[in-house]
Amino acid sequence: MLAGLAIGLLSLVASVSAFVVVRGSLQGTLQVSLRADAAAVASLYATGAAGSARDLLAGPTGGVVVQLYDPLGALLVASEAPFAGGDAALPARVVLGAREAPVDWRGALAGTPVQVALTPFEFGVVAVVGDADFIGAALARLARDLVLVATVLIAASVAVGWALAAAITRPVRRLALAAQRLDPERLEPIPDPGARDEVGRLTEVLNALLERLRAAMGAQRIFLAETSHELRTPLTSLQGFLERASRRADPEVRRDLDDARRVAAGMSRLVTDLLQLSRGEVVREFDPFLLDPVADVLVPVAEEWPGVRVEGVPGETTVLGDPTRLRQLVRNLTANAVRLAGAPAVTLRARVEGDDVALEVHDTGPGVPEELRAKVFEKFWTGGGGGSGLGLAIARQIATAHASELTLASAPSDTTFSVRLPRMELDDEGG
Repeated sequence: MLAGLAIGLLSLVASVSAFVVVRGSLQGTLQVSLRADAAAVASLYATGAAGSARDLLAGPTGGVVVQLYDPLGALLVASEAPFAGGDAALPARVVLGAREAPVDWRGALAGTPVQVALTPFEFGVVAVVGDADFIGAALARLARDLVLVATVLIAASVAVGWALAAAITRPVRRLALAAQRLDPERLEPIPDPGARDEVGRLTEVLNALLERLRAAMGAQRIFLAETSHELRTPLTSLQGFLERASRRADPEVRRDLDDARRVAAGMSRLVTDLLQLSRGEVVREFDPFLLDPVADVLVPVAEEWPGVRVEGVPGETTVLGDPTRLRQLVRNLTANAVRLAGAPAVTLRARVEGDDVALEVHDTGPGVPEELRAKVFEKFWTGGGGGSGLGLAIARQIATAHASELTLASAPSDTTFSVRLPRMELDDEGG
């Protein structure tokens, strides 16, 4: 469009310039002819030779009129009756100005646009008048032709400009599509177009950047893998020690040891998830059981943060899911809510909605801005609020493993993360 506009403006300037040049050329040609006629007539009258002034007139159209003025500027006679009256007389100052040297004049006489050449002679001034109507008609036709040509040129320039712009930007669009198809986990080089132009250099720069990103992500994976491996060993040992201590402990302390074992198991699973996420893998382990969402999921998580409330009736309903994974999902969401709003502002809910049970983590904290809601589930994205940036990513993958979706609804003092699970109907025998 810009190319078409530029060419259109150039066409307009060229058309106007052509109009001005042609008009000046026509007017100049007529004026030169009128001067020659005026000089010839003045010479005829000056010499007193025999002859007719009409025979000497050769204006561009042959349609010229001769007027004679006395030394005082008064019209004496004209070769055509319409130009012999007072309304066809030239201004006296123009005639008097021609007493010393030839003068050109342009205007209207007897209601007709004319060009006039005045030349002095012994007894006064000769004026040869040329009708300029033909110039106006010719210019009108020229203007119409120029408008038509300019319109065609503008339309053609838009089409040509569009085609040229498309051809120029096509390599850039291909490069953008190639970059868009890149997988963050597989940063393959963008195919080199082969041309040594700006697009080729841009491709080289992008490939160099991708190589640096790939190296950085590789170093990150190695670090996470080694760290996870180092953490696994002491956690496994810790779980073994706690299990042995639980078997030997008195009943009154066994529950505390079981809670410690559960926390250690969650930490071990978190280390495994960290390793899987660092490799670009998803949470794949899934061991479904029939469970009570309140007693088996919400209450154990709430006990880890004094002040967190639970809303729901134990034994009211049953769902099918992995209790360990669901506790991990709710724990990650709760930890995030407690970090931002404080434990007393967090409520864990289990609500029956038709054929589903909604597990919700609600808080009255500042909320999540709308522009950040799509990012909170991305790996390693923290948003400046602390944490590792893995909790919500893992929670979403756990929801996906349960054929569900983790959703977020947020406003100031009202933020809710929710996952829906199908409700299981049990018969009277519990089967």
